[in-house]
Order: sequence, then structure tokens, then C-alpha cells
Amino acid sequence: MEYANSTNPKFVGGAAARGVWAKPIETAHTVTALAFNEACQGSFVKYATIELDESARRNTTIIANPVELEAWKEKSERIYLLVRDGLVMKIGGTRTGMKDRWGSYLCGHCVQQRNKKDGTPFPGKMSVTNAHLYHTIESDILSTSANWEIWCWKLPVTIVTVDILGEPTNIVAQTFHAYETKCIKRFKDITGRIPLLCDNSDPTY
Repeated sequence: MEYANSTNPKFVGGAAARGVWAKPIETAHTVTALAFNEACQGSFVKYATIELDESARRNTTIIANPVELEAWKEKSERIYLLVRDGLVMKIGGTRTGMKDRWGSYLCGHCVQQRNKKDGTPFPGKMSVTNAHLYHTIESDILSTSANWEIWCWKLPVTIVTVDILGEPTNIVAQTFHAYETKCIKRFKDITGRIPLLCDNSDPTY
């Protein structure tokens, strides 16, 4: 079943894409964002809500509405949670901030089962991960009116000193992969499995 707002041509035209790319939602092996945040020393705060985008100006069908625009646009490392009706569905990480990461998720719209504004199909060169996540969220909101949110942990800047041609040089280290892996491990310790919409984590950590 799809709700009344699915009569918008943007959503009607995406039915085939959702049929191919949307994953079924499971809530049996997850944890609330509040409980997980407590297990992570209260590091996460709500950054945005995810809603249907009914605007005719944009081809995409979901939109993130930030709580604070400056924090959303800031380019820095973060770990993020995708939360559905209070339950953690995905743990991810970004090096360049949530505005950029969300933009890459929106590229999941461009599957071959959808048409561009000129009526021709997209070439389907998008990330498979982005396509699955994008269509799963869209399909779920259309069919259940579930409440989706993004929670973030802004990571501390880590500077390491390395020797480059005999000269000690300070470098800002990329650390989000390690934080992401540890957060996924913490989730698995609590629930017995990784989050529904996570594909993997960095085995280095």
C-alpha cells in the first residue's frame, strides 16, 4: 500500500525503481537511538529529518531538513546514524560533512528504472549502496509514513606528526573509518548483528 501523497507524478514514476532497489525494513534486531547514544557516551545529536520532497523543482524524491544549517554544511569528519521511528537502521561515516554525504545519497535516485526530466532513462552509473538506501527510505515513508532522522557525532580533529624529507610535518589524520567500525561493533555487541542498512565496515579496525 502507498499513501495519498504517492499520487505526485514524481512518486508514481518511481514505482519500478522502488520495486528493484528498496530493501524490506526489519526492526527485530536493532536498538533505539537513545540507548545506542548512551552506549556511545552521549556523542550523537539529531542533525536532520528526512522527508518526502514533493517539489516539482527537483527530480529527487526525498529531502533532508537540517536542525542547524551551519552544522549540516560544515566540512569535517562525522559518524552518522540513520534512525527510523527511533530505531538505528544504519551507521556510517563521512570525511567531508553531512551536506556532501547526503548529496551522494541523493545520487542513488539515478537508477535506470527512472527517467531524467527530458524523459530519457538515467544511465544507472550510481553507487549501488546509495541506490538501495535512497529507495528504501523513499519506499518506507510512502508506505508507512515512518519518521526518519539523521543523528551525528562530530569527531575530534586528530593531528599526527610525520617525517617528510627530514622535516617534522603536522598532518590532519582521517579517522572516521576507525570510529565507524567501532560504532558498528558496539551495535553488534548490543544486538547480535550489524545494522540493517550497513553493508560492511573497515576490517583494519
